[in-house]
Amino acid sequence: MTILPQFPCGGRLGRLRGWYCPVALVVWLAGAGWTRAESAGRIVPDFAAIARDAMVALPPPPPWDTKQTASVWTIDDIKTEFARVTDTPPRVNYVRAKLLRPEHAQLVDFKGWFRKLEKPLKIRFVDQLWDCDNYANCFVAFADLLSLRAGETRGSVCIGWASVFYRFKFAGIRAGGAHAVVVVGTSQGLFIIEPQDGTMVALRDFPNRHTIEEVYF
Repeated sequence: MTILPQFPCGGRLGRLRGWYCPVALVVWLAGAGWTRAESAGRIVPDFAAIARDAMVALPPPPPWDTKQTASVWTIDDIKTEFARVTDTPPRVNYVRAKLLRPEHAQLVDFKGWFRKLEKPLKIRFVDQLWDCDNYANCFVAFADLLSLRAGETRGSVCIGWASVFYRFKFAGIRAGGAHAVVVVGTSQGLFIIEPQDGTMVALRDFPNRHTIEEVYF
């Protein structure tokens, strides 16, 4: 798959021709991340280097089957699930009252593809420039774009992000501070994804589930 540097988009992300718009969206999300920055063991977007390339090749995304078996969750359903497995259910913020829960395997395939974008997009972590909330928002945006590009009309994917206080270490993130993770609803329930390394666990197994503060769908 080849991505040219013009990134044309129109209206609500245009007609999503090719993958111009996702890259444009990553650039937009990166904000101040246009300069090279290094941090050992972490990843931050080096868009200046990308801009110097004649083109950027991304691995083909996993197919999104609009005929797959999928169920619909209401926001009340999601709140009920949080209340069932957490001591202090978080506040759930949303713009759509109903969300589409895809087959679990599709989200797993997408998660693996998202990890493969780091090298061609030269993504590198830099505190306050491209950090946990940028990762989470980027993950959500690409998932939405993938379903839209495939012509999904049944609804928006049940995928969002959450702010969490880390009482316990998880997926390489130390305890004792605030963090952002991805929240997805699949055919197997609610899951937490650490987008920086791809770790995915059921909400009930997430060690910091009791200190999730806000969720955004």
